[in-house]
Amino acid sequence: MHTAKSRFDISGSKEFKLQELCMLSLAPVLRSIQNWWLQRAERHYLICADVEQQRAREAQMNVAYYQKRAALARSARN
Repeated sequence: MHTAKSRFDISGSKEFKLQELCMLSLAPVLRSIQNWWLQRAERHYLICADVEQQRAREAQMNVAYYQKRAALARSARN
């Protein structure tokens, strides 16, 4: 038969194990939050890269436009 002290020890160890389980189950949650954050960051930086690439294309088009205008002005001068 269990005494009051042994029941206390058992409940104490169960409580400790429950706390351990709670801490262990927190790790996958934190990992999923970290994965979500990293995926979000990846999408953000890919969008930034696309925007910069578009700006570079527009800048290239602007350079071509002004070079064409310079050529037209040069040819009109002659």
